Amino acid sequence: MSTKLTMSFKCAEGSNFYCNLDDPLDELTAEQVGTVMDDMIAADAFDVKGGLREKASAEIIITTKKKLF
Repeated sequence: MSTKLTMSFKCAEGSNFYCNLDDPLDELTAEQVGTVMDDMIAADAFDVKGGLREKASAEIIITTKKKLF
């Protein structure tokens, strides 16, 4: 089983930007993720044309593999 935190942002030019982090902490809260996303927008942390405009979504994705043979 693997987990991934996916944070989605709306860009100034109308496109979306995704930031993925593997193995997020189990006790991570929506408030913590939201604060980090706000900080990423304010710091202009990524070289995205037009910059990040706003938070779109954040989710933790859990993937399970089942080996068949």
